[in-house]
Amino acid sequence: MFSKKFGKKYPVIDTHMHIGVCPISTFTAEEDLIPAMDEGHVDIQVLFQLNEGFTHETPSWNPYLGNDYIAKIQRRFPDRVIGLAHINPWWQSPKTYQLPFHKRGKAFDLVKDSPTIDEVERCILNLGLWGLKMHPLEHGYHVSDPHIIDPIMDKLVECQKKTGRKLLVGVHCMGDSIFNSPDALADLAERYQELLFLAYHSGFVWGVFTVTNTLGKLENVKLDLTTCSQRSVVWEAYEKYGAEKFTIGSDMPFASYSIAHAIVNDMFDKPEERELVLGGNLAKYLGIQIK
Repeated sequence: MFSKKFGKKYPVIDTHMHIGVCPISTFTAEEDLIPAMDEGHVDIQVLFQLNEGFTHETPSWNPYLGNDYIAKIQRRFPDRVIGLAHINPWWQSPKTYQLPFHKRGKAFDLVKDSPTIDEVERCILNLGLWGLKMHPLEHGYHVSDPHIIDPIMDKLVECQKKTGRKLLVGVHCMGDSIFNSPDALADLAERYQELLFLAYHSGFVWGVFTVTNTLGKLENVKLDLTTCSQRSVVWEAYEKYGAEKFTIGSDMPFASYSIAHAIVNDMFDKPEERELVLGGNLAKYLGIQIK
């Protein structure tokens, strides 16, 4: 059960916040999160680790990093926080030989463990997190690569069935590399229609020419307007698919809640559309019940 005091019909859900301590951030959530949310008129915050220096389990030297830290904050504020996990897609054992070529396709049994897959299961089933945050550009992988990404998505779908909860996959999707272009994310989302993908930044700015025709047509993708400050990037998608296609995040603490609200107010004229984008679309998908 979540609380609502700022939205009228739906809770205001901010989809994008980084918390933790590293050389570029010192935002810890224990004391600062709820006051910031209240000041920014946000009911529910989707949050995850900093992209820089992320780790699976929280390390002893830094209690403000790791998926355990995200779960700790979610447990502390269960009616205000939805936590997503970071995972390292490269920490998987190969199933078959790829090189040298004379061994290609044969079963590979020299390395058998896959900490990435184990972490997905741990985060969803044990920690109670709501899905994954993925940053293909910064962490160096193609989001549509079936060899490394499909096993992760398969495990997430399995966990979704086990928990009976709808899960999210938030993906950095500025179109600022071939790793995370709208085309690449659309390729992945088409394969996994059981999951909801949030296309963070909605292709802003380099994906402007393809976002509508790739991600726009997919029902299991929301164009997330986090720091997407130019209406021209997504206006065609809005004309085709309406306000139901969008969500919004702040990119806190690097940006601000006021910027997120300004983007929504600039883009959508009707109050009922603003409510959908500010939280209604995501609340309906997740089946969020309000106290």
